Amino acid sequence: MPEEVLVQRADQEAAQGRHAAALELYARAWESRHDETADKLLDLVEDWGDVEASLEVLRSTAESGVSGAYEALAALLIEVEEPEEALEALALAHAAGREVTLWTAAVYADELGERERAEEWYRKAIGAEEPGALNDFGVFLSDDQDRLVEAEEVLTLAVERGDPMALGNLGRMHLEAERVDQALEWLGRGLDAGVRSVLVPMAEAEQQLGRYDEARAHLTAALDEEIEGAQLAWANFCAEHGTAEEKASAEGEYLTALQQQEYGAHFDYAIFLAEQDRMDEAVKQYEAAAAEGESNAWLNLALIYEDRKDRRTAEDCYRSGIEAGDLQALLAYAEFLRQWGRQKDIPDLYPTAEALGADESETAQLHTLAGTA
Repeated sequence: MPEEVLVQRADQEAAQGRHAAALELYARAWESRHDETADKLLDLVEDWGDVEASLEVLRSTAESGVSGAYEALAALLIEVEEPEEALEALALAHAAGREVTLWTAAVYADELGERERAEEWYRKAIGAEEPGALNDFGVFLSDDQDRLVEAEEVLTLAVERGDPMALGNLGRMHLEAERVDQALEWLGRGLDAGVRSVLVPMAEAEQQLGRYDEARAHLTAALDEEIEGAQLAWANFCAEHGTAEEKASAEGEYLTALQQQEYGAHFDYAIFLAEQDRMDEAVKQYEAAAAEGESNAWLNLALIYEDRKDRRTAEDCYRSGIEAGDLQALLAYAEFLRQWGRQKDIPDLYPTAEALGADESETAQLHTLAGTA
């Protein structure tokens, strides 16, 4: 039965509240984790509210010979934070002839943080010539500061082989490295190739170059197209570079970004509040940002508590930032220890600093603060 007919029937079953029947039909219609059917399937599970029953439907559908249902099962297992079981489902999908090598790599990288296994699977995906494999591997490499040159080489190869998404990712790499002119060149090529997601980083680059009218135009287009990150980027633009009217609207734009659950909205809104000396409100937003994984939030909280002469809470925040992997929190904590006459505790930070990638100057800074230089 054609997939579109299955989806139509599934839609009808879902509308009637027959969740199990609808879920099985969506699983039978499954083609890719990136298409509309995948979104409908996960939305249905959320509407149903019975994860265990949903998993059982997908397992039985897969075991009946519908190989795509193993992918649907994996998607749901990832959604409910069971990545190891998701990998088992992907292995069964692969055994049934589904091409899931690149997805397997992403699970190892993004869900489990097992970079060696992830790289192994990315290379398998490249060998299998999976679409997007070079681009995704390049992005994966770019997360490692010691492999940025290699990442650029891989992304450039992806461009040469016709992957337009790599254009945007090259632009983002140059932007993060503060090579703004080069970033704009790659991002512009990406936009010309139809990659609309580059509108947001393009606007960021243009703001850095003082091209505010161009940034405004690109952010407006990104908002109209509901591109991810556009709402928060617009809020920041209004607050930092907007007209008087736009500056007045900035807080409302931040609140909209929070309602849309854009990642980073708590952190950026906290900065906005702190700049207005609304520190109690800022603290709540920094705490929310830390809870969603923004490691830098702990450092800003520590500095606020230092200003409030609450040394114990400040120290707790510094330590939480270090545990979250923030090297800057560690360096600031070392300064905090020196300030309060606890230089003898600073050498205990050396192994962690090395693990977090401290360079020679940062290592020397620690030794100077400890008096061991």
